[in-house]
Amino acid sequence: MRRLFAVLACSFLAACGTGGHASGTASSASPAPGSTASAAPAKPLSNPLPIAFPPEARLLDVSRWSQDFKSVPPSLTGVVDAPGRYAGRQVIASSSESFTTTDAWLQGLAQHLPPGYHELSKRHFSMHMRDLGIDAAAFSAGGSNGIMVVAIDVKRFRNKLGLVLGLLKDYTSIPSFMRAPLDRKIEAQTGVSPTELLQPTTPVGSAVAALRMVAHGSTGRTAIVMLDAGKAPK
Repeated sequence: MRRLFAVLACSFLAACGTGGHASGTASSASPAPGSTASAAPAKPLSNPLPIAFPPEARLLDVSRWSQDFKSVPPSLTGVVDAPGRYAGRQVIASSSESFTTTDAWLQGLAQHLPPGYHELSKRHFSMHMRDLGIDAAAFSAGGSNGIMVVAIDVKRFRNKLGLVLGLLKDYTSIPSFMRAPLDRKIEAQTGVSPTELLQPTTPVGSAVAALRMVAHGSTGRTAIVMLDAGKAPK
Protein backbone atom coordinates (compact mmCIF):
# COMPACT_ATOMS: atom_id res chain seq x y z
CA MET A 1 0.00 0.00 0.00
CA ARG A 2 2.84 2.38 0.88
CA ARG A 3 4.51 1.41 -2.39
CA LEU A 4 1.43 2.26 -4.46
CA PHE A 5 1.00 5.62 -2.72
CA ALA A 6 4.62 6.49 -3.44
CA VAL A 7 4.34 5.40 -7.07
CA LEU A 8 1.20 7.49 -7.49
CA ALA A 9 2.98 10.48 -5.98
CA CYS A 10 6.04 10.02 -8.19
CA SER A 11 3.97 9.51 -11.33
CA PHE A 12 1.83 12.57 -10.60
CA LEU A 13 4.92 14.70 -10.14
CA ALA A 14 6.61 13.28 -13.21
CA ALA A 15 3.53 13.68 -15.39
CA CYS A 16 3.03 17.26 -14.29
CA GLY A 17 6.71 18.01 -14.73
CA THR A 18 6.94 16.86 -18.35
CA GLY A 19 5.93 19.18 -21.12
CA GLY A 20 5.67 16.54 -23.84
CA HIS A 21 2.43 14.90 -22.81
CA ALA A 22 -0.31 14.32 -25.34
CA SER A 23 -2.96 17.00 -25.51
CA GLY A 24 -6.39 16.15 -24.22
CA THR A 25 -8.14 18.17 -26.91
CA ALA A 26 -8.40 16.62 -30.34
CA SER A 27 -7.23 18.92 -33.10
CA SER A 28 -7.60 18.77 -36.87
CA ALA A 29 -5.10 19.51 -39.60
CA SER A 30 -4.96 23.06 -40.94
CA PRO A 31 -6.74 23.56 -44.29
CA ALA A 32 -4.57 23.80 -47.38
CA PRO A 33 -3.64 27.30 -48.62
CA GLY A 34 -6.49 28.78 -50.62
CA SER A 35 -8.99 26.33 -49.23
CA THR A 36 -12.28 27.61 -47.83
CA ALA A 37 -12.77 24.60 -45.60
CA SER A 38 -12.82 25.46 -41.92
CA ALA A 39 -11.13 23.39 -39.25
CA ALA A 40 -13.35 20.96 -37.40
CA PRO A 41 -14.21 22.10 -33.88
CA ALA A 42 -12.23 20.51 -31.07
CA LYS A 43 -13.92 17.58 -29.41
CA PRO A 44 -15.19 18.31 -25.90
CA LEU A 45 -13.09 16.87 -23.11
CA SER A 46 -14.41 14.03 -20.98
CA ASN A 47 -13.09 12.44 -17.81
CA PRO A 48 -11.97 8.85 -18.51
CA LEU A 49 -11.37 8.04 -14.84
CA PRO A 50 -13.91 6.30 -12.56
CA ILE A 51 -13.90 9.11 -9.96
CA ALA A 52 -16.02 12.11 -10.98
CA PHE A 53 -14.96 15.74 -10.66
CA PRO A 54 -17.22 18.22 -8.82
CA PRO A 55 -20.18 19.30 -10.98
CA GLU A 56 -18.87 22.87 -11.29
CA ALA A 57 -15.37 21.82 -12.41
CA ARG A 58 -14.26 22.61 -15.97
CA LEU A 59 -11.90 20.17 -17.66
CA LEU A 60 -8.77 21.80 -19.07
CA ASP A 61 -6.63 18.90 -20.21
CA VAL A 62 -6.75 15.14 -20.61
CA SER A 63 -3.55 13.31 -21.43
CA ARG A 64 -1.70 10.02 -21.19
CA TRP A 65 1.64 9.61 -19.48
CA SER A 66 4.28 6.95 -18.91
CA GLN A 67 7.41 7.04 -16.80
CA ASP A 68 10.33 4.75 -16.03
CA PHE A 69 11.28 4.82 -12.36
CA LYS A 70 14.85 3.52 -12.32
CA SER A 71 15.67 4.60 -8.78
CA VAL A 72 14.02 5.80 -5.61
CA PRO A 73 13.54 9.61 -5.57
CA PRO A 74 15.46 11.18 -2.65
CA SER A 75 12.30 12.77 -1.27
CA LEU A 76 10.64 9.33 -1.05
CA THR A 77 13.53 7.18 0.16
CA GLY A 78 12.21 4.22 2.12
CA VAL A 79 8.77 4.49 0.56
CA VAL A 80 9.31 3.68 -3.12
CA ASP A 81 10.91 0.25 -3.40
CA ALA A 82 9.70 -0.97 -6.76
CA PRO A 83 11.42 0.64 -9.76
CA GLY A 84 9.74 -0.04 -13.08
CA ARG A 85 7.62 1.46 -15.82
CA TYR A 86 4.24 2.94 -14.94
CA ALA A 87 1.60 4.52 -17.15
CA GLY A 88 -1.79 6.15 -16.84
CA ARG A 89 -3.98 9.13 -17.59
CA GLN A 90 -3.92 12.66 -16.20
CA VAL A 91 -6.92 15.00 -16.06
CA ILE A 92 -6.65 18.66 -15.05
CA ALA A 93 -9.62 20.85 -14.21
CA SER A 94 -10.38 24.23 -12.67
CA SER A 95 -13.22 25.14 -10.35
CA SER A 96 -14.82 28.46 -9.45
CA GLU A 97 -15.60 27.12 -5.97
CA SER A 98 -13.44 28.07 -2.99
CA PHE A 99 -10.60 25.82 -1.90
CA THR A 100 -12.54 25.09 1.30
CA THR A 101 -15.45 23.75 -0.74
CA THR A 102 -13.19 21.81 -3.10
CA ASP A 103 -11.19 20.37 -0.20
CA ALA A 104 -14.42 19.24 1.47
CA TRP A 105 -15.29 17.45 -1.78
CA LEU A 106 -11.82 15.86 -1.74
CA GLN A 107 -12.21 14.69 1.86
CA GLY A 108 -15.61 13.21 1.04
CA LEU A 109 -14.40 11.14 -1.90
CA ALA A 110 -13.55 8.23 0.38
CA GLN A 111 -17.26 7.84 1.15
CA HIS A 112 -18.26 7.60 -2.52
CA LEU A 113 -15.56 5.52 -4.18
CA PRO A 114 -16.16 3.17 -7.11
CA PRO A 115 -16.50 -0.50 -6.12
CA GLY A 116 -13.15 -2.05 -5.26
CA TYR A 117 -11.37 1.21 -4.33
CA HIS A 118 -10.19 2.23 -0.87
CA GLU A 119 -8.32 5.27 0.45
CA LEU A 120 -4.59 5.11 1.14
CA SER A 121 -2.82 6.77 4.06
CA LYS A 122 -2.30 10.54 3.77
CA ARG A 123 0.65 10.70 6.13
CA HIS A 124 3.01 11.49 3.24
CA PHE A 125 1.32 14.88 2.77
CA SER A 126 2.63 17.43 5.26
CA MET A 127 0.87 20.31 7.00
CA HIS A 128 3.27 22.62 5.18
CA MET A 129 1.61 21.57 1.93
CA ARG A 130 -1.78 22.60 3.31
CA ASP A 131 -0.32 25.91 4.43
CA LEU A 132 0.72 26.49 0.82
CA GLY A 133 -2.78 25.63 -0.37
CA ILE A 134 -2.30 22.02 -1.49
CA ASP A 135 -4.17 18.89 -0.40
CA ALA A 136 -4.31 15.42 -1.90
CA ALA A 137 -5.72 11.94 -1.51
CA ALA A 138 -4.86 8.61 -3.11
CA PHE A 139 -7.04 5.57 -3.69
CA SER A 140 -6.16 1.98 -4.55
CA ALA A 141 -8.05 -0.59 -6.56
CA GLY A 142 -5.69 -3.32 -5.41
CA GLY A 143 -2.28 -4.37 -6.63
CA SER A 144 -0.37 -1.55 -8.33
CA ASN A 145 -3.41 0.32 -9.67
CA GLY A 146 -4.71 3.52 -8.13
CA ILE A 147 -5.80 7.13 -8.51
CA MET A 148 -4.40 10.30 -6.97
CA VAL A 149 -6.46 13.50 -6.64
CA VAL A 150 -4.79 16.83 -5.84
CA ALA A 151 -6.54 20.13 -5.04
CA ILE A 152 -4.64 23.41 -5.27
CA ASP A 153 -5.77 26.80 -3.96
CA VAL A 154 -4.54 28.84 -6.91
CA LYS A 155 -4.60 32.25 -5.22
CA ARG A 156 -3.12 31.07 -1.92
CA PHE A 157 -0.33 29.13 -3.59
CA ARG A 158 0.65 32.10 -5.75
CA ASN A 159 0.36 34.56 -2.87
CA LYS A 160 2.42 32.39 -0.54
CA LEU A 161 5.28 32.12 -2.99
CA GLY A 162 4.86 35.56 -4.55
CA LEU A 163 7.81 36.68 -6.64
CA VAL A 164 9.51 33.31 -6.28
CA LEU A 165 7.21 31.84 -8.93
CA GLY A 166 8.20 34.60 -11.33
CA LEU A 167 11.88 33.89 -10.77
CA LEU A 168 11.68 30.19 -11.56
CA LYS A 169 11.86 30.65 -15.32
CA ASP A 170 15.34 32.15 -15.13
CA TYR A 171 16.54 30.41 -11.97
CA THR A 172 18.26 27.54 -13.76
CA SER A 173 20.47 30.02 -15.63
CA ILE A 174 21.97 31.26 -12.34
CA PRO A 175 25.40 29.70 -11.65
CA SER A 176 25.12 26.88 -9.12
CA PHE A 177 27.51 28.55 -6.64
CA MET A 178 25.11 31.51 -6.45
CA ARG A 179 21.98 29.41 -5.90
CA ALA A 180 22.83 28.12 -2.41
CA PRO A 181 22.66 31.50 -0.62
CA LEU A 182 19.54 32.42 -2.60
CA ASP A 183 17.94 29.12 -1.66
CA ARG A 184 18.65 29.69 2.02
CA LYS A 185 17.32 33.24 2.00
CA ILE A 186 14.13 32.45 0.08
CA GLU A 187 13.49 29.28 2.09
CA ALA A 188 13.81 31.28 5.33
CA GLN A 189 11.13 33.68 4.06
CA THR A 190 8.72 31.26 2.38
CA GLY A 191 9.44 27.84 3.86
CA VAL A 192 10.37 26.43 0.47
CA SER A 193 13.42 26.92 -1.76
CA PRO A 194 13.44 27.59 -5.52
CA THR A 195 15.43 24.40 -6.01
CA GLU A 196 12.66 22.40 -4.32
CA LEU A 197 10.04 24.14 -6.45
CA LEU A 198 11.87 23.03 -9.58
CA GLN A 199 12.06 19.40 -8.49
CA PRO A 200 9.18 17.37 -9.99
CA THR A 201 9.62 14.83 -7.18
CA THR A 202 8.39 17.28 -4.52
CA PRO A 203 4.73 18.10 -3.78
CA VAL A 204 5.22 21.85 -4.20
CA GLY A 205 7.13 21.26 -7.42
CA SER A 206 4.18 19.35 -8.81
CA ALA A 207 1.84 22.19 -7.84
CA VAL A 208 3.99 24.67 -9.77
CA ALA A 209 3.90 22.42 -12.81
CA ALA A 210 0.12 21.99 -12.55
CA LEU A 211 -0.47 25.73 -12.26
CA ARG A 212 1.31 26.23 -15.57
CA MET A 213 -1.55 24.35 -17.19
CA VAL A 214 -4.21 26.56 -15.59
CA ALA A 215 -4.68 29.75 -17.57
CA HIS A 216 -3.88 32.86 -15.55
CA GLY A 217 -6.97 34.49 -17.06
CA SER A 218 -9.19 31.67 -15.86
CA THR A 219 -11.91 32.35 -13.31
CA GLY A 220 -10.93 29.14 -11.55
CA ARG A 221 -10.15 29.54 -7.85
CA THR A 222 -9.03 25.95 -7.46
CA ALA A 223 -7.02 23.63 -9.70
CA ILE A 224 -7.79 19.91 -9.51
CA VAL A 225 -5.50 17.22 -10.88
CA MET A 226 -6.61 13.60 -11.11
CA LEU A 227 -4.19 10.91 -12.22
CA ASP A 228 -4.35 7.14 -12.41
CA ALA A 229 -1.31 4.89 -12.38
CA GLY A 230 -0.64 1.25 -13.09
CA LYS A 231 2.34 -0.96 -13.78
CA ALA A 232 2.91 -0.92 -17.54
CA PRO A 233 3.21 -4.33 -19.24
CA LYS A 234 6.73 -5.30 -20.25
